[in-house]
Amino acid sequence: MNESISLNYNWKFHLGEIQKPKILAKKSYAFGGLTAPLENETGNILPVGPGGNHFLNLISNGDPDKGLQNLAGTDFIKSLDKTWQEINIPDDWKRREPYQNDPNTLMTGSKLDGIAYYRKTFKLATDSSEDREYLLHFDGIMGSSDIWFNGCYLGHNDSGYVEIDYDVSQIIRFASDGNNVILVRTDTTTGSEGWWYEGAGIYKNVWIEVRDLVHLESDEFYFRTTKINDQNAKMLVSFAVKNDLNHPISVTPKLTIDQTTQIDFATVTIQSQSVRRFSKAFEIKEPKLWSPEHPNLYQARLEIENDSLKQTFGIKTVNYDVNGFHLNGKLYLLKGVCEHQDFGGVGIALNQDIIDFKIKRLKEMGVNALRSSHHFAAKELLNACDRLGIILIDENRLLEATPWRLRNLTRMVKQSRSHVCISFWSIANEEIIGNTEYGRRSVKKITEIIRYLSPDTLLISAELLNPEGKVNDDYIKYFDILGVNYPEAGVMGEGAELIHQSHPNLPMMCTENASYFSTRGIYKDDAENCHTNNFGSLYSMVLPGKRKPGDPGVGGTARPETVMSYLHQHEYMGGVFLWTAFDYYGEPSPFGWPGISSQFGIMDLGGLPKDYFYYYQAQWQDQPVLHLMPSWNKTDLTIENGQTEVRVFSNLDEVELFINHKSLGKKAVKNYECNWQIKYEPGELLAKGYVKDKLALEDKKETSDKISKVNTAILYRGKNCTLFELKAIDEQNHFVPDDNSSLQINANNGQIIGLTNGNPSDNSEYSLSKIKLFSGKAVVIVKHEESVLPKLNVDFD
Repeated sequence: MNESISLNYNWKFHLGEIQKPKILAKKSYAFGGLTAPLENETGNILPVGPGGNHFLNLISNGDPDKGLQNLAGTDFIKSLDKTWQEINIPDDWKRREPYQNDPNTLMTGSKLDGIAYYRKTFKLATDSSEDREYLLHFDGIMGSSDIWFNGCYLGHNDSGYVEIDYDVSQIIRFASDGNNVILVRTDTTTGSEGWWYEGAGIYKNVWIEVRDLVHLESDEFYFRTTKINDQNAKMLVSFAVKNDLNHPISVTPKLTIDQTTQIDFATVTIQSQSVRRFSKAFEIKEPKLWSPEHPNLYQARLEIENDSLKQTFGIKTVNYDVNGFHLNGKLYLLKGVCEHQDFGGVGIALNQDIIDFKIKRLKEMGVNALRSSHHFAAKELLNACDRLGIILIDENRLLEATPWRLRNLTRMVKQSRSHVCISFWSIANEEIIGNTEYGRRSVKKITEIIRYLSPDTLLISAELLNPEGKVNDDYIKYFDILGVNYPEAGVMGEGAELIHQSHPNLPMMCTENASYFSTRGIYKDDAENCHTNNFGSLYSMVLPGKRKPGDPGVGGTARPETVMSYLHQHEYMGGVFLWTAFDYYGEPSPFGWPGISSQFGIMDLGGLPKDYFYYYQAQWQDQPVLHLMPSWNKTDLTIENGQTEVRVFSNLDEVELFINHKSLGKKAVKNYECNWQIKYEPGELLAKGYVKDKLALEDKKETSDKISKVNTAILYRGKNCTLFELKAIDEQNHFVPDDNSSLQINANNGQIIGLTNGNPSDNSEYSLSKIKLFSGKAVVIVKHEESVLPKLNVDFD
């Protein structure tokens, strides 16, 4: 029976290079040093036999420890010094490093690259058996990495977006042998895979998988939906059994679905040291189909005599034609976002709770699709999208048919193909070699691999447009859909239109849209602090300095209104994928230093909504929406000739605006918004929304005084993490939207693991106890035991 042993806790961490252990060894398991037990740890540096002891004496004039040291090529140390600190996994060590004003790292988050080591010792249980297999798993290590285990070198990895595992069955130490030792060297100086903030270190789970010598292969267990109708779903299940014994065995697999439906397989013999693959068609009566609106999942249990696997699966079909995307046989509009894998305060060291929070925020907005930009999706993201209902574009990192990239692709497709959320595989993003004959050869190989391993997935590529609309027909023929980025943007010209005209039978799809600048709670441009106006910035993506309305790239690649207008006029493009759902570290466009994060997000770094969150929500959600902007403190506003702008996002019929209880009249909602220019008066700004002349919703903003307290509210309660929102409140109990007070924070019944305020220029020193409010708010992430509710203590200056 398979079991998992978590290795996430009680690691030691060292920032900076030390004496790197050797990679090539003179004798087996003889590296010693940090790769083996130290003097104060249980176990020998190297088990030495009688002949070995004699040999060590011969080569060292009777000093066997010196002989071992000569073989290892490293100094033997007694214990770790104070430069090693305790750490738990997942960990992003770059988050703790200071920001640097360095043009070379501006786009990647203004953090210097470097080298760091992680070390862990652990003991197996006393009843652990040699007659089992032990696999060491790393779900993700960012940067180039080298791994040593029990005095030997395991291997090297160069991608932070692929899982790593090693069979350590023959070299693991059992309880009587003492400690097992893992040493990991991470190095981000070898280059970046992305132009955004990628983080550093062991940022995903580490674990030992223990399995019997006869076992089910987890990556081979998956379901396919081949056909559906109202009465039944035709399904296909595939799996494999591996026999690592030295003799043949007989197995009788059994598959149980939702504890009610049982599918039996004939007894078969599997020869020694071989794998037997199984495949069987079956039907599910009156199937509960999977969709974002109804994310129905089935529970499957696969068993053989001494092993079992559990897996969830969903039933769906997808197709794409010149009319757009079809889910379960019906035309379906993709309301999508693009997203990197970081989050405020923790960098890339996300856990399942934080990812669940992100997905639930997207569902609140009305999102039904997500593109993993621009890398393989994490298993935690796949799990959340399955369970909560999000269609996923999984994405290969680079359009390279190099052997190691193809191995990574094969591995990650096999590991993710069982997830019902995956409807698309994107083979790359905006590749310079796109639409070339040279690139065609790589596309051919990559698409062959994905189609073979995951035949029901639609294949796309997010291509760079050109104003002339030129494409290479031999290149694009390998895709099911031509994906294009920013077809609505003026800076891209008429490229997408021209492609559609010249290739009327070619399915096309928006794979990236908008890139609109906005800073949460900010209503005027402020270049010094890298803040942009939520009404629309006058800074440009492509031209320096403050511009005029209508200049190329002003406010971002395209305004949200432009994006949605384009979609309504080009429904054959399938939908949109907005760049991005959340702000992310790095890419501080349109500014440079002191900017440290993007401003493209519809939410800030901590998941707090910006104003345009409600613009999309008004279109994508069925429930009534009414959102009033801006805030109503004079210092926040752009006032010209005594007038300031007011906007309401809504899906109601009409909106009436009041200033200090005086009506400014009603306006019909057009394209989900209403706009006013009004004279500023301090006090209360109130919007009332009506449906058929009946009041449906209200929203108001009030002029506030100075902060008198900080309110704490739970944003999200997960299994082991709770996210809190902090808000500045004045004596009249009004929110103070322009407060930037410094806070001192600690938690009872939990550990603070991240603080963030969403300020795109907050380059203050890393802390888990101090943060400034930004636009009156901040977010605190607390880790705790499952049954415990933590409490925050907050003081402000």
